[in-house]
Amino acid sequence: MIKKILILGAGIEQALAICEAKRLGYFVIACDADPEAVGFSNADVSHVIDIKNKHEVEGIAKEHSVDGIFSHAVEIPDIVATVATKLGLPCLHPDVASRATNKKSRITYLKNNAIPCADFRFVETTGQLEGAASEIGFPLVIKPVDNAGSRGVSLVSDETGLEHAYAEATRYSSEEGVLLEERLSGPEVSTESVVYKGEIHTFAFADRNYVRPEVFSPYFIEDGINYPSTLPEDIRKAVYELVEKTIRVLGIDFGAAKGDVIIDKGVPKIIEMAARTSGGWFGAGSIPAATGVNMLKPLLQMAVGDEPDLDALKPTRNLGCAQRYIIPTEGGVVRAITGVEEAKFMPGVVMFSMFLPEIGSTIRRATNHAERYGQIICTGATREEAIRRCEEAINTIRIELDEC
Repeated sequence: MIKKILILGAGIEQALAICEAKRLGYFVIACDADPEAVGFSNADVSHVIDIKNKHEVEGIAKEHSVDGIFSHAVEIPDIVATVATKLGLPCLHPDVASRATNKKSRITYLKNNAIPCADFRFVETTGQLEGAASEIGFPLVIKPVDNAGSRGVSLVSDETGLEHAYAEATRYSSEEGVLLEERLSGPEVSTESVVYKGEIHTFAFADRNYVRPEVFSPYFIEDGINYPSTLPEDIRKAVYELVEKTIRVLGIDFGAAKGDVIIDKGVPKIIEMAARTSGGWFGAGSIPAATGVNMLKPLLQMAVGDEPDLDALKPTRNLGCAQRYIIPTEGGVVRAITGVEEAKFMPGVVMFSMFLPEIGSTIRRATNHAERYGQIICTGATREEAIRRCEEAINTIRIELDEC
């Protein structure tokens, strides 16, 4: 009997999961708030709903008597877990999903369980800002407790920037209050793991690319990844150990675990550990291009209760890989976009995804990762070759602007 899977999200990234589910022979019900979501064309059934509304999600799941619920690259593991648990479907425990999604709950839990991460304070009013900031010290980072993609996250250098950063963070949050965190500095890496029956399989490990901090300051804009990592072997080992310990401490015992780690003064510290797959084409884009792994296959199989093919997480090649985004560094009215077709066919390009602004539209300098307009992934015989190819390709695309 063909199994039915409900996939929450049908955007350009989620289409990868929908296509993989179809390859596995599943009947796919896809949901998205956008009636024009590109993934709908690959699904068997489509529904336009708010995928963050658990009552709507539950209604669709019941209507189709689904065998599993899955979401890729969306910050809703708590929704998936809550509805799947209520319907008796395979999933992570809802309490664990919630703990790993809410930044305040997560960092509090990690600190209480001796996981190295930033010092922090939680404030609910602007009147508490200066006191909390003085305890942490400047510079510091202010962020919302319940969003992703660096939305609402900014660096604050002194007291004069506190209230503006607080307002920016709360604009991206559905909860009252924000986090103030110690500013950590050093190289950063992203990891991705699949957890099944107590075993943690960390198949992705790459350097995060932050090379233009002055362009986007006070915001934190990551410009892709570089693979393989150039961190020393002892540091890489320490990161792997920290990632596994953090996953176990949080209680993530089923599904995906996406980590960001910073090497602060030589010590690996957790920036984030989420109970979901990564966005930005990392675990389902760059890493498969470099290594041949397929994380979506076992995760989808787990979601419907099938035995997962964990061999899909074993590398079949080891190429250099780089990923770069089209990120606006200034604002204006889009006059012309050139170089797109040329870039698409340049040497080494293995993934090319564009969602460019329309001619005549107004854009602004990016303040978070969600405000990028496309990405290119390139491979090469070495990391250095992949980086060169990727930067040549991305720099070929030009967004020409007029003043507003």
